[in-house]
Amino acid sequence: MDIKRAMTYLYWLYYQYKLITCSELLVPCEKLILYTVVIPILAMIVYMVYIFITMQINLVFQIFLHVFGNQPVSIMT
Repeated sequence: MDIKRAMTYLYWLYYQYKLITCSELLVPCEKLILYTVVIPILAMIVYMVYIFITMQINLVFQIFLHVFGNQPVSIMT
């Protein structure tokens, strides 16, 4: 029963997406062109956010290590 409710919710979200983008009114050929443009753009945005957030977390972690005296030991000593 839970899976059925989840599938119904996902279908509702997809229907809302179609209504917002007005893709319900498009011909299948036009839908293909729209989705060919939209999906790669969304994928690039998600990828760039993932890379940006990872770099920022690493930078903040390095700053905290430096501030609180947990500096890496030099191998030259």
